[in-house]
Amino acid sequence: MGVSDFINDSRRILKLATKPSRKELWMSTKITLLAMVLVGMLSFIVQVLMTLVTSQWTGS
Repeated sequence: MGVSDFINDSRRILKLATKPSRKELWMSTKITLLAMVLVGMLSFIVQVLMTLVTSQWTGS
């Protein structure tokens, strides 16, 4: 694939691309925030479990 093919493909993609509507942008924002909260909660739970497990190893 040469440079000219890359430029032509890029032009084709840019012609098809459209700006998202406000509704689509808000939906993407909500999904992203929900995913961040879920990953944060999961990591917190794992951290608490690992703290409990490792405290029993060193506590005895």
